[in-house]
Amino acid sequence: MEEVTIKNYFSNLLQEVDSEIQTIELNESDFLHVCKKVIAYLQDIMSELKSFILNYNFTDNSEEIFFFKQLKPQIISKLIYYNSIYNIELKRPTGSDDVQTQYYVSELDFLTTFFNQNLTFYQYYRTNACYLDDKYFLRGKPDIHLIIDNAFFDSDPQFSTSYDFKVAKILANELLKIHLTNRVKELTNEGLRKKNNGSCCQMVWTGSKRGLVELIYAFDTCGAFDKGTVDIKTIAVNFEKMFNIDLGDFYHIYMEIKGRKINRTRYLDILQKNLLRRMEEED
Repeated sequence: MEEVTIKNYFSNLLQEVDSEIQTIELNESDFLHVCKKVIAYLQDIMSELKSFILNYNFTDNSEEIFFFKQLKPQIISKLIYYNSIYNIELKRPTGSDDVQTQYYVSELDFLTTFFNQNLTFYQYYRTNACYLDDKYFLRGKPDIHLIIDNAFFDSDPQFSTSYDFKVAKILANELLKIHLTNRVKELTNEGLRKKNNGSCCQMVWTGSKRGLVELIYAFDTCGAFDKGTVDIKTIAVNFEKMFNIDLGDFYHIYMEIKGRKINRTRYLDILQKNLLRRMEEED
């Protein structure tokens, strides 16, 4: 029987996670409900991953470092991200657009403070440095000369290192910054619309980013704009402006979609299914 490697196991697990999160996002209209379902799901996934690791023997230190530096943070960051959004949106004030905008701006300020306080490690991680990896990403008693998060001392030492949670927090906060920035843009545009007495009718995309990227690539493939002479980046930029959304690295999202083993055009299939059902109901 072929031995399961950590890379193969995690690759399959991450694909399962991304697929399930997208399904939840597509089937839930209320974003707070999305967050609660994703959080509950990811907690189960983390328990599954922990059980696997506690019974897995790393081949060497480099494999252990790779897991705690590159793999585990990918999932725990999603849990931090959705939990952070849930708490932020739950506490959002119900006042004017200006009050809500200031609320989101203050949350962005907290993120700026986090990145400033962790600038040295952030630069270490983002430049792919590795000279301190044996101190940051190997299990065991942490180096007392390093600045350790208090959360580490309340974690399972067999499933945590001194800095894997810090990496996850960085990844989550980068995504959270995009979310908060988009919320500020939405409120700003809404304020402009009201100021212009409704003359501005910009819509906000509330579906998933993966779904929009599927649409963009479908339009590009069919040559739907200017007889196919418009490049994909121009199409993406126009959709971002039209629907007030930041797609970030949309090519990376497309590669994730392309890498699905089954149901690559999940969002397009759902659109077709729902439209056909509507037509049948109207007959």
